[in-house]
Amino acid sequence: MRLFVAICLNDDIKQKLCALIESLRDAGMRGRFSRPELLHLTLAFLGETPDARAVIRAVEGVKAERFTLTIAGLGRFRRGGGDILWAGVELSAELAALHGSLIARLKSEGFALDPGEYRPHVTLAREVKNGHAGSAATLAPCRMPVTRISLMKSERLEGRLVYTEVYSKSLV
Repeated sequence: MRLFVAICLNDDIKQKLCALIESLRDAGMRGRFSRPELLHLTLAFLGETPDARAVIRAVEGVKAERFTLTIAGLGRFRRGGGDILWAGVELSAELAALHGSLIARLKSEGFALDPGEYRPHVTLAREVKNGHAGSAATLAPCRMPVTRISLMKSERLEGRLVYTEVYSKSLV
């Protein structure tokens, strides 16, 4: 199973991000845009994992409080085959603590994770090749309460990418 741990976005945030995506398309930006049901904030990407039980134990052991997530601004990760366009996520103290707790728990379960800096973002499009289309687009800050985290499975069903929640944990 291809697994990751995420914060699932609420419908209000998804609607705002979809409106932004449509404005980028209207401005001539081209790429593979995220469908509404795929919009999320990744906390940890695990990749191919034969058994979800160790991940569930790690998620269950996370100690974190509920908090408010803030999404604002746009950015790009430059890639040779096309850029990744994203909406920025504020790395608040609460989000950093949640991420840190999760990573520590996953490592204690034997997962080898990318040691790079955590750069929270919501992917809006992949393989973006036209550099300036939509450069005037902006995303005003939008907020949502974070009350749980989810273990997600990523798979292709009939050629279409689908994310399915495998497990979730409520935050206190």
